Amino acid sequence: MDLFSQIVRRRSQGGFTLIELIAVLVIIGVISAVAAPKFMGLKAEAENRAAMQAVAEAKNRLTNQYAIRLMTPEADANDLTGIIASVSTDAGDYRLSFAVAGSEVEITATGVQERGVFGQARGTWRNR
Repeated sequence: MDLFSQIVRRRSQGGFTLIELIAVLVIIGVISAVAAPKFMGLKAEAENRAAMQAVAEAKNRLTNQYAIRLMTPEADANDLTGIIASVSTDAGDYRLSFAVAGSEVEITATGVQERGVFGQARGTWRNR
């Protein structure tokens, strides 16, 4: 077997050269360096948006209780403390807290840290 056929046979066995592997690793490194900062804050942003959904759920709960009190003759529909007392503070991965401020209810949704959720959001509800 001559030298030329040995070289051709080695080349036809396949595989990548070290230079090709290094080039691929450099390309992957550049792509990850550009893409990684874009994804860093997404978890916190998603948790805060989920907390806003929990605040929206709390507003719906308060509105439902207000409507029930309007239809119940012996209940005072303007008793915000009573409305708050009848609303659950559990919203999945978030805990709801309520505070009466004049004719409004301040709502705060805070992530349950035991579940690894740290988002937080605030909102207000009026009984009008």
